[in-house]
Amino acid sequence: MIKTIIFDIDNTMYSFRTGNQAGMAALCAYAEEQFGITEGEFLDTFKKGKKLAEDRVGADTAAIHNRLIRMQVILELMGKPLFPHALNLYHCYWDALLASARPEPGLLEAMEALKAAGLILGVGTDMTAYIQYKKLERLGAAPYIDFITTSEEVGAEKPNPRLFLECVRKAGVPAGECLFIGDSLAKDVRGAMEAGLQAFLYAPGSAREGTGGETALAAGALALAPAVAAGALAPAVPSGVTALTSFYDLPGLVREMNAANP
Repeated sequence: MIKTIIFDIDNTMYSFRTGNQAGMAALCAYAEEQFGITEGEFLDTFKKGKKLAEDRVGADTAAIHNRLIRMQVILELMGKPLFPHALNLYHCYWDALLASARPEPGLLEAMEALKAAGLILGVGTDMTAYIQYKKLERLGAAPYIDFITTSEEVGAEKPNPRLFLECVRKAGVPAGECLFIGDSLAKDVRGAMEAGLQAFLYAPGSAREGTGGETALAAGALALAPAVAAGALAPAVPSGVTALTSFYDLPGLVREMNAANP
């Protein structure tokens, strides 16, 4: 019986890839205007600064995502003053990303239906807490969320079990009654399952096996196959892993699972 649904945020609830492109474009424009640096020069420095910031942190924690630290290191590499540019660059990036962020199709409708059915909804995400709260507000998901666990809070990134187990603690139900949904097979799906949770891989470009796209439920998991979508090969999903191809399907899949395992 599934009683709690836990969502990853980035590239699950919205497209981080699209948002990151918008953020990087805004940074390049700022660097050209303020420092006379070309896009290519800035991107090269950004890459070096990202690696240096991660090396300084020296651990797989939320600080590796901290854009203020990253901007500070980039300015150090360029020999530019930290004030006012570090904070300006920080807000430049995140403001552009947030402005571009849109909820994945069916996400809010699924959350509303799941809440109406009495399920607990949570978030389990890497990244620093402040910006993840801002994303949830921007996406319109905040009113549906009962709890949030970030890698900043637990001091470790997924797939470390600490994040998943803290989600379970906050949910107040056994791990096996929690369903984690994320876009990363290694970090979200395998990490959750190794911690005792059930998990779906959010893979809108994949397809479930079965005649006419019907769901084939077997031993609590769906058998999956690669598919051709939008004219390109969709990513392969391993057998025994459930691919959620659309959030519109989520309430029905949860009902199926609960009917099979009351």
